[in-house]
Amino acid sequence: MGGEGHRIPPLRAGRRPAGLALLGWLGDGRAPRLCQVTGAAGAGKSHLLSWLAEAGTGVDAVLPAADTTVQSAAWLLGRRLDLMVRTPEELFTALTEDDRPLVICVPELGRAADPAALVAELLDPLLRLDRIRVVVEGTPETVGAFTAVAGPAVLDLDLPQWTDPDRFAAWCAAAGADPAGYPSPGAALRHPAEPAPQTLDELARLLPAQPDGSVDPLAAAPRQLTGLWRAAAREGGADRLLADARLLTHADPVAVSAALSREGGRLPELWQAAAPALVAEPDPGVRAAVLRTRLIGLDDAAAARLAGVDAPWHCVWAMWPDSAFGWPGPVSSLALGSGPYGRQLLLADPGGTVRTVDAASGRPLARIAVPGPRPLRGLTVTAGGSVVLLDSWGELAVVPSSAEADSRPGEALAALRAGAGSDPSAVAAVTALPGALPALGDEDGRLHWRAPDGEVLTEAPHQGPVTALAATWQGALPALVSGGFDGSVRLWRPGGGGPAEVLARRGRVVSAVAAAGGADGPTVAAAWSDGLVRLYRPGAEPLDLRLGAPVWALAVTDGLLVLGTSDGIAAVRAR
Repeated sequence: MGGEGHRIPPLRAGRRPAGLALLGWLGDGRAPRLCQVTGAAGAGKSHLLSWLAEAGTGVDAVLPAADTTVQSAAWLLGRRLDLMVRTPEELFTALTEDDRPLVICVPELGRAADPAALVAELLDPLLRLDRIRVVVEGTPETVGAFTAVAGPAVLDLDLPQWTDPDRFAAWCAAAGADPAGYPSPGAALRHPAEPAPQTLDELARLLPAQPDGSVDPLAAAPRQLTGLWRAAAREGGADRLLADARLLTHADPVAVSAALSREGGRLPELWQAAAPALVAEPDPGVRAAVLRTRLIGLDDAAAARLAGVDAPWHCVWAMWPDSAFGWPGPVSSLALGSGPYGRQLLLADPGGTVRTVDAASGRPLARIAVPGPRPLRGLTVTAGGSVVLLDSWGELAVVPSSAEADSRPGEALAALRAGAGSDPSAVAAVTALPGALPALGDEDGRLHWRAPDGEVLTEAPHQGPVTALAATWQGALPALVSGGFDGSVRLWRPGGGGPAEVLARRGRVVSAVAAAGGADGPTVAAAWSDGLVRLYRPGAEPLDLRLGAPVWALAVTDGLLVLGTSDGIAAVRAR
């Protein structure tokens, strides 16, 4: 039995000695940080590593190396380790800052797009971090490229001591295999040699075709389409498969990434931008939704091909650099407008420039004159249309609205700021409750709300700083949704008499939250630093989505979830 009652699956073909040796390596902190599992084809290397991963015995991440490039392997490892990474360099940086000891399992190294490059440019540099251990499967030639660990442990499955002869014979009898193949299960089963892979042209002729003669991605099996992309990766010629974007989303995204890594042009570039969200996504419909979001305004013909694909959500509008609306780049903060900014979104870039767009379409409208330049940490709008700014140094400013001529927002913020005891880290306002004043979150994990009678209410729901704050209503009461450095998302109703309740908790920092009131309860969205966004709706299952970029800001309005990312902005609607 493993920890917490986990049952270790059986290891067949007499390989118990090999399994015990591998578990011994895992449990020995003095063992070399690299373990190489080698042997001839059919020796059972992949079976042994699959068993190790399924056993739940201390492996933190499995990186299936088949078809991976250095880039796609970094994306996969980022997903497995809950890190938002888009390049190998970002992976190294994230793991340098992360103090977790990690064990990474790498099966099928020999089937990577370029095994030597994967070792030299990704796996060997990871092993230079002394908290990381790697168990890798391959031939002596492929695993021999490692240099970071002197004297690695080697488990050669061609050696008889790693196979129990009696158990091997019993397995052969049950499987109808030849015991003379000892110690190799593959030799015992007498598997025929793998046929030569088919070429791109041969594969294309065998696949279902559309009336114009091109491959029909909806009629072909995903396995067939994956073979097509693997052939394109071997031979080149992936440009021949770019006319129909559905060919990209209905095949294994790792194989697609390998083929597109050799291609230039707009569509391969946009695939790469979305790929951190695509490589580990099993649902072709979700892959189509993610890629289409990246294509809108940049390759509308390709986006149209993906518009009808069934998915749990779809993009309504998006703005990226060089897109049709010419959006300049990242969105670090956003807020729903009110008063003179009704039915608008206010967007801030990392430098503190604030712009407005039409919430329903994303059409750019105007710039707002704000004190600056000042990089912004938070942005909100009061019910009367005053814009509240929180800069990166914890300083607050109010741009008053002509519809809200009094000084109450500024006075409320000053009172909250004075009583906070530590620097503000987040700000929010309830636009749906006229007269409601802004709320603050601070570096000590506390929330502060000033009631209409002037009383300041405080709650401490987080361990560490409040990293995100949204305000909405529930009945006649305000409702504050906060996210923290501790990874939790909380709901607090000032004046409601109860403590803040936990809505979600994950092991990554909350980067943004949003909330919208409703008769059945609030709709809440939260984003974490690994790029995951989760939408909670009354009476519905939570909806998870990723766009392949860090999400820095969120808003919920009229059924739209708006995501401000490090690349641009997108508004999506759940089906």
